[in-house]
Amino acid sequence: MILRTLMATTAFSVFAVTAAAAQDRPQTPPPAQQPAEEAEDETQVEEVVVQGVRPDILSQADRMSYNVANDLQAQTGSVADVLRNVPGVEVDLQGNVALRGDGNVTILIDGRPSAMFSGGSRADALQAMSGGTIERVEVITNPSAAFSPEGSGGIINLVTKKTTQSISSGTVRLGYGGEGRGNASISGSRRDGPLTVAGDVGYRRQNGENVSSRERLRPGATPADERRETNEAVNDGRFESKNARISADYDLNARDRISGELGWREFAVGGEGIETFVRADGTGAVLDAYARDGETEFSNSGTNARTSWRRKFADQHELVVDLEYGENENERITTAFTDVTAGGGSDSAERIGGSTTSDEWGVKVDYTRPMGERRTLKVGYELDVENNEFDNFGFRGPSFTSLVAIPALNSLFRYDETIHAAYGTYDRPFGDLDVQFGLRLEQVEFQLDQVTQNVTVDRDYFRVYPTLNFGYQLTESQRLRGGYSRRIARPSPQDLNPFTVYIDPQNLRRGNPDLEPEITDSYEFGWQMRSGRTFYSATAFYRDSSGGVTDVVEDLGNGVVLTTRENLGESQRMGLEFIANGQLPLGISYNVSGTVFKNDIFVPGVAGADRSGTSASVRTSLNWQPTEVDFFQVNGFYNGEQLQAQGYREPFGILNLGYRRKLTDDLSLTLTGVNVLDTAEQVIVVDTPDFSDRVRVRFQEPAFFVGLTWNFGGGPRRPEPAFDFNTGAGPG
Repeated sequence: MILRTLMATTAFSVFAVTAAAAQDRPQTPPPAQQPAEEAEDETQVEEVVVQGVRPDILSQADRMSYNVANDLQAQTGSVADVLRNVPGVEVDLQGNVALRGDGNVTILIDGRPSAMFSGGSRADALQAMSGGTIERVEVITNPSAAFSPEGSGGIINLVTKKTTQSISSGTVRLGYGGEGRGNASISGSRRDGPLTVAGDVGYRRQNGENVSSRERLRPGATPADERRETNEAVNDGRFESKNARISADYDLNARDRISGELGWREFAVGGEGIETFVRADGTGAVLDAYARDGETEFSNSGTNARTSWRRKFADQHELVVDLEYGENENERITTAFTDVTAGGGSDSAERIGGSTTSDEWGVKVDYTRPMGERRTLKVGYELDVENNEFDNFGFRGPSFTSLVAIPALNSLFRYDETIHAAYGTYDRPFGDLDVQFGLRLEQVEFQLDQVTQNVTVDRDYFRVYPTLNFGYQLTESQRLRGGYSRRIARPSPQDLNPFTVYIDPQNLRRGNPDLEPEITDSYEFGWQMRSGRTFYSATAFYRDSSGGVTDVVEDLGNGVVLTTRENLGESQRMGLEFIANGQLPLGISYNVSGTVFKNDIFVPGVAGADRSGTSASVRTSLNWQPTEVDFFQVNGFYNGEQLQAQGYREPFGILNLGYRRKLTDDLSLTLTGVNVLDTAEQVIVVDTPDFSDRVRVRFQEPAFFVGLTWNFGGGPRRPEPAFDFNTGAGPG
């Protein structure tokens, strides 16, 4: 039967039990009592073991869930900083996320999609959102059919901190890092009979200097025909984000609950700097040169509203209806003046920008019914409707007082998409083998309208997505688990936009309306062992993808490069992921994880041949609690060289330090150091028969932060964690 009560710190954890939770008894800790909207994958559990604390790693059949509340970088850093310490997840220094080397990842917040984490603004949103709002990160590599199949790499679900069981409570967090860096947030909740209300408000700001360079070589028959181009840029950048959220749950009676939530987020990314460019031949003679002084501003704002109704007929027998609406808008503008210092051409000023608006609404209906001991049937319907509009503009002239509109920089593009989905999952045992079968049917309809070029495309397609997850109990402490799922990566609207977009004087970008979705068949098989506070796992995985969308770079001559998007012919990725965490003497705990994989890709007509490469990444966290009030932490990651369609990314890594002092039962002081070895540097190499590129970007210098966390309010308090890696949920 389902465990109905548990300690307060786990009462509102999202997805504490998945649709295949029975597959992980008895290793998985007992499920918490959940609100209806959070019980998406709940199923029957034959037996549970009540524990006083919850491990930082929860293993379910289709996912791994990691507690990040004890990550000190989360208190003063961003969500991107949090994800860098999660096994299997790679986040580059620009905030781009990959899962086991695959960048086609869907990011959810509390199990639901967010417009802020889709499209080109996702990396900025991850770096702007405060990591202190996240309690757990769920990595779902083979999601069941109850989830959208979007994202060939899988799903990363960000689980936010939830209401405690107190009558009223709250938390205040403050952080300061000098030079305009800081964050502040307040969250609270109140429970009054059948009504629970919770909310939070947050602010985050971070400044830093970015240094980048690009070296481009075009070979020639003689040194005089050879071209060497060098760009050097220094940019003073800044991030600023604000957010607010309020939610309410009301129990109409013992069977019916209605819930609602309203959220708002806004962030701005900006910077100003100077770029120098020099083009020379192989003899060193300068052909062209300029200095470009500019400023860039990017802003994003969004609101979302959700309401749901749950009817609970009996344990594990319920109907849930969700309605959701969201809107998102972003604007970008670049103002620059180019001073020509050598070669032809004249000085010029430009003002180039654009805006994007997105409206999305959806309906989801889930019906879950037990079909016998450890058997559960779940069926559902989901409708998603999305409307997007992209408006670009550009002005140029000899000075800012004489700018004129440039037709080649002005465009209007619209993209509308509707997805109908019906799905079902069925859990049943075969002795000690627990299996979940799933099937999802989707009908997709979309229309793109490039108004400026008078290009309209209407398409629709039907796809079937099977899923399978299973678990087998070897011993009381060891378990085998595995799964299969078919995934899809749909091209983004901008990937399909045929209009050529100006990036800078040397780079243009254009979409491709003929792109097809990428289809991936994902397989994995793993072993796990949990003994007391020690957890080990090893998972082998294989992914076979066809039609992957990737960047293709073309030399247009005169120093200009065009980047377009093409369907990757085929790729295979196979590898091994491991996790080890537990206790050492003297109050030291550890968490070590890593991924090694081989990637084979073929781009017909572009790369011209098969390409193969092996990549590895490792993450380590050491925690030491010498006293009841002191807690030290060292964590870092290293990502090895990674193959790309027309080149590779060089290795990079970062080391962070942290210390927390419990001043009183309600007040804690946190000190953190970010990138203490000053290694935040990323190098990407593009190598084609026509030219080669080497882009080097140097990000944030070492930075140090001080933070305060204060808990207040009445009712039962969330206990201070014991700080070893396998214990409580952490402060706040």
